[in-house]
Amino acid sequence: MTLTRLLKPLLTQMATSPKMRNLRRGWFELKRRIIPTLNTVVFYHRVDDPYSFLLLQALPRFLEDFKVKLSIRIILDLPEDANPHPELHAIYALKDAERLARFHELMFPEASEQPDYEDALIASAILLKHQKRPKLLHLVTEVTGALWGASTTTFQSATKRYGAMKESEARSLLEQNTAELVARGHYQSGTLYYGGEWYPGLDRLGHLAARLDKPGIRRQTGDIADYQRQYRHVLQSYNTLRPRPKQVKTLDFYFSFRSPYSYLAADRVFKLAELYKIPVLSKPIMPMVTRGIPLPKAKRNYMVADAKREAEKNHMPFGKICDPLGDGIDNAMALFHFAQQHSLEQEFIVSVLSGIWSEGLDINNMTHLRKMVERVELDWEQASAVLESTDWHKPAERHQEEITRIGLWGVPAFKYGNLVLWGQDRLWALEQEVLAGTKNGN
Repeated sequence: MTLTRLLKPLLTQMATSPKMRNLRRGWFELKRRIIPTLNTVVFYHRVDDPYSFLLLQALPRFLEDFKVKLSIRIILDLPEDANPHPELHAIYALKDAERLARFHELMFPEASEQPDYEDALIASAILLKHQKRPKLLHLVTEVTGALWGASTTTFQSATKRYGAMKESEARSLLEQNTAELVARGHYQSGTLYYGGEWYPGLDRLGHLAARLDKPGIRRQTGDIADYQRQYRHVLQSYNTLRPRPKQVKTLDFYFSFRSPYSYLAADRVFKLAELYKIPVLSKPIMPMVTRGIPLPKAKRNYMVADAKREAEKNHMPFGKICDPLGDGIDNAMALFHFAQQHSLEQEFIVSVLSGIWSEGLDINNMTHLRKMVERVELDWEQASAVLESTDWHKPAERHQEEITRIGLWGVPAFKYGNLVLWGQDRLWALEQEVLAGTKNGN
């Protein structure tokens, strides 16, 4: 083990520590008091992004609850290296947005279709033409809603009423705004930027609300807990009596040992499955980079920071990280197959993911690997004998084919009957689907 590999878990632990985050935020607060213009939330809005449209609807209330200013940047084309499989993402986002809209009591058209790119460009040009008007948020809401067919104003009438900037000028400004997004360290639309940190979509609005929940910024106009409903919904299920569904289906759980979000999902989904007596089929896949999908530095940095705050919300340790890339991934995949044969795959998954993402254990190191194996009561001598096995190759390929077939591209992913979900922050939707089986009685 190299010195760099030894030190990296300690460095990531320091970088993700609450103390370091509080120091950064404290420095920002000091600057904000001196320079009032810093008290601005920047919204990177893409008119044809369902998540942007939903976040847009939540912002008026947010601005009522917190004394911050809003600045809107219109973008359209996202950086390709950080957004693989855009077609799959667009299809999934439509279904997911309907689900999110119901959960957050917002509006999204049922059976919607992705707006035409040329119309999205025109809508962007309209907003850019009027980007300096005082009530820009109102106009952005009107035009975006019209584009989605979710407004009393038709898109054609909005185009005639407001007019659009020349296409060449609009494209230039869109490129500038996307360049600013990337320079600040992000890669997606529907994101809020405040004080050096990112808050994408409705899913992370609660983190920003918690940060702003302080005297001088928070107004007493609403319930701060309402911004946290996704966490409250799932956490309650582990601590209170819940109705039992009459029938349950098998849950397919796709994960990767190199995914921090798989770590955040694994133990929680297994507890949820235990609570409702759901059979789980755990299906590991290889990391994206081993499949030729790049992971840009900005995306990697954001994911670690985001996983840390999500871990805190779910009362999970996180931050002492040892990247498993290399022979360690092969080791974990081979040993998963071994653990599965002994009906200890869930315990093994949690042990290894915890070791990688919260304990700084190196699965490329035999001593560390042995610790992760033996603490789930697997025999090390038997386990070490299968490390050179390639029996896991075909199942891993099959799992990757399956995840593509259900319309997804990354992990963690879940399939429960006809329900397909992506992300550790969708366990509330999984629980809702399970509980739908209680409608006709327990």
